[in-house]
Amino acid sequence: MGTTTAPHTPGGEQGPSPSVATAPAAASAAGTRSRLQVLLAAGALLLAGIAALYLWSRPAPETDVLRVSGNIEMTDAEVSFKIAGRVAERWVSEGESVRAGQVVARLDTSELAQEVALRKAEVRAAKAALAELETGSRPAEIAQAEAVVRRTQADVERARADFQRLKTLYEQDNVSRQDYEAAKSAVDVTEARLNEAQEQWRLVKQGPRAEKIEQAKAQLQQAKEALALTETRLSYATLTSPLTGVVLSHHIEPGEFVAAGTPIVTVGDLEQVWLRAYVDETDLGRVKVGQAARVTIDTYPDKAYEGRVSFIASQAEFTPKSVQTEKERVKLVYRIKITLANPHLDLKAGMPADARIMLPDRAEAPDGGH
Repeated sequence: MGTTTAPHTPGGEQGPSPSVATAPAAASAAGTRSRLQVLLAAGALLLAGIAALYLWSRPAPETDVLRVSGNIEMTDAEVSFKIAGRVAERWVSEGESVRAGQVVARLDTSELAQEVALRKAEVRAAKAALAELETGSRPAEIAQAEAVVRRTQADVERARADFQRLKTLYEQDNVSRQDYEAAKSAVDVTEARLNEAQEQWRLVKQGPRAEKIEQAKAQLQQAKEALALTETRLSYATLTSPLTGVVLSHHIEPGEFVAAGTPIVTVGDLEQVWLRAYVDETDLGRVKVGQAARVTIDTYPDKAYEGRVSFIASQAEFTPKSVQTEKERVKLVYRIKITLANPHLDLKAGMPADARIMLPDRAEAPDGGH
């Protein structure tokens, strides 16, 4: 290889070699590239770490949970009288707790009480009449009837004797025809009285007929039924709560006249409530009565209420109008009930609520989850 002669500078001095001049620049560029590679690698690792953390912390899809929404409902009853009347007293007001069977109101019972007393008197009279018939005639009654027959027989004999005497005198023209006819009529009257007395004596000795006794029994039964009906109406004047719960509202004040069936108070069972919700047809096969559920409400977002599916409708229906979107309202769904314990009475009727129904794993479902 030939030797390259370095050019001379104007001062006659020799200039630096080109390879010596470019060495620092190359080293600087290499350092910059190395730092850039390190930064890129660190950034990639950071992004990978962030992505891994995000994927790790993100909750897994809840394939074993079905989310539904609905409203809280409860058993309530409008309590009313079965008969019309004037309300005398109302013993409960809104917000008060009541027990099943507790008296909540009463009607004025003055007229009903008088009617009950009258019916009781009728029953007593019917009992006495029947007892007299079943006992039969007493010896004194028989003796009295016999005495009447004897007195009447004596009257007949006297009337006949008087008639015979007047008849003889009439034939001799010693008495008027009027006296003769009067004596004859007296005989007829006394003989009729004798026949009546003899029949009465026979009946007294024979005793009451079976038909009379049966008639008296029927009259007694009729009197008892009338009394029972009146006592039942009297019992209807006292109004009791059909369930244990809380008075949600009262509608009538004491002194008002009410017709039968007019609500007096409304009572609700707040301790046992349920969530009314709807399930799509595609999820229906996974929901079973008895499955556990956890319910939350907006009013108490930090509290969860444990419950169980207690009812699944057997007939589909369109989603209720309370669902917001028109798209959802045209779906066919099945109504379900999730029964909840409400010991602190937090849950009120009409509250919107969300529920998570614990479903069996799809992999374990023999029919593929449906």
